[in-house]
Amino acid sequence: MKRAQRLPLLAALCACLPALCGAAPRLYDTGPAQDLALVRFVNAGTQPLTVHSGGAGQAASLAVPPTAPVTDYLPARSDAPVTGQWQLAAQTLPISLLVKAGGSGSAVAWADADGKLAGTSFTEAPPQFDPVRASLAFYNADARCTAGLLAASPVNAAIFENQAALATARRAVNPVKLVVQATCNGRPVEGTVDLGSLQAGQRYSVFLVPAGKGSRLIGLQDRLAR
Repeated sequence: MKRAQRLPLLAALCACLPALCGAAPRLYDTGPAQDLALVRFVNAGTQPLTVHSGGAGQAASLAVPPTAPVTDYLPARSDAPVTGQWQLAAQTLPISLLVKAGGSGSAVAWADADGKLAGTSFTEAPPQFDPVRASLAFYNADARCTAGLLAASPVNAAIFENQAALATARRAVNPVKLVVQATCNGRPVEGTVDLGSLQAGQRYSVFLVPAGKGSRLIGLQDRLAR
């Protein structure tokens, strides 16, 4: 059974058997016999950020450094919003995600050009498992980028086109070695992301995030905290 198919099942197991999740912090209560959602946090800036979970009696926190900008997926209840806050020094930014059972959410934050904490969030429906192909998501987290494009490099073969600002899309791709590049409003985004050799049945994500006056890419294989 592949990881992409097992994400909701593994989340349930982690809730019941915390030892399966290793040393990953438990930010959210999963409740007894609840349908679970999965959430992760993305530091799109250059300064270390901290996530504090919300809810009565919850004081858990998770550091998200720029050197490891995307956390693994963490299980949470799906019958209520997943809440909390980002923190950068004395600044805080609220987090509120409503994720369907079996679905996933990503909260993204960064410090803007003025040093002010800013962010956005995305949710995805429960995944469909494809044992033959890989699954790739493109998240456009830059509000200035009204037409994002993600393409395979160096052949410049488009994978996602005209991606709206603050929107996400996911599609099946062949399990091949993949390096991606992007454009924002027709202008090239500096740098590429090497996703390595994609594996059939696995899920991958690429985030287009603000970077000063331009944008940059963050990419990775989706993983569940263990």
